[in-house]
Amino acid sequence: MSRRSHGHDSADPAPLALAVIGCGAVVEGLYLAPLRTLESRGIARVAALVDPDPARTAALARHFPSARTFARPAEALAQTPDLTIVASPPGFHMEHSVAALAAGSHVLCEKPMAIRLDDAERMVTAARIAGRILAVGMTRRLYPSLVEARALLARGALGEGLRFVYRQGQVYGWPVSSDSAFRRATAGGGVLVDLGSHVLDFLGALFGRAIVAGYADDGQTDGVEANCRIEVAYPRAAGVVQLSWNQPLVTGLHILGSAGELRLDPTRIDGLWWRPHGGAWEHVLSAATWPSDLRPHPREGTPRSHHDCIYYQLVRVLRAMVHGEPVPVGGDDALDVVRTIDECYRRATPLPLPWLAPGEQAQSDARHWKGRRWLAA
Repeated sequence: MSRRSHGHDSADPAPLALAVIGCGAVVEGLYLAPLRTLESRGIARVAALVDPDPARTAALARHFPSARTFARPAEALAQTPDLTIVASPPGFHMEHSVAALAAGSHVLCEKPMAIRLDDAERMVTAARIAGRILAVGMTRRLYPSLVEARALLARGALGEGLRFVYRQGQVYGWPVSSDSAFRRATAGGGVLVDLGSHVLDFLGALFGRAIVAGYADDGQTDGVEANCRIEVAYPRAAGVVQLSWNQPLVTGLHILGSAGELRLDPTRIDGLWWRPHGGAWEHVLSAATWPSDLRPHPREGTPRSHHDCIYYQLVRVLRAMVHGEPVPVGGDDALDVVRTIDECYRRATPLPLPWLAPGEQAQSDARHWKGRRWLAA
């Protein structure tokens, strides 16, 4: 299966071999089109599809006729794929990533990197021992709007004393086949793990390493949180993050400094608004580009959709394998996000729900998952 020539010396090198572990909604909804584009351009081919449900592998195999299907990862990893995409349920990310690394494959693991901090640490250690790349799918790092925001901050356009508010919320609508995404034992958490992984990585790319000052959520008993609020500080800024799985919040990032302010909608990947204090709002449409192939001097393009960003993310991981270039988000960067989430849950308190009467709020607080865990202990 593997094509182990990483020099790309020939004019028409053989496509890199990819294995996909987990053939559910993430791959069907997000990776299918980018992977087909890689195949059509001769950059990579899907050589193995792994899922315990044969119906899922069969559905994807229709799009990748040269792929072999497997029920267990070990069978596919025995073929030593060049890159393994780990898109299994988050509770299996560590097991599947470590197995792929041990087999000699590079790994692109979907977010969240892991649902436990010690699992994430094991993944980073395994990649170091194996001498292989561990990349994590924080796709928003490819957003052109992030490039523009970082440039504004770097030139001091917003001044000092930066404060921010980041809100993201919508009614949960991701396809599910079981309740595992809503149980803390199997999912690790709810909206903080899901949306928060992206949001905290995005803020880290802007401001540096996070320090959690406070955290509250509405998770109860053995379930996960649908709403949470984080108070967080960075070397360059401090602010509040609000996330929701059941409220259509006015989504966006607002940064206010001594010299100006910035507004960014993370659902609009290619631009932002900013103004100096006293000035008019300016819409900045980014022309940031990323490599679109594996040539030493590649063609470049600007992503205009989330699916485009997944394609460019895959290309950058493959270029890291072939040319030694950096990946968008490596294991160490993603580990910082897992540490921040872990610290949030360590600090968890019940989230005040202002629509509840005082007695109802007291009952809700008594059912909070953190308190129930202490009682069980």
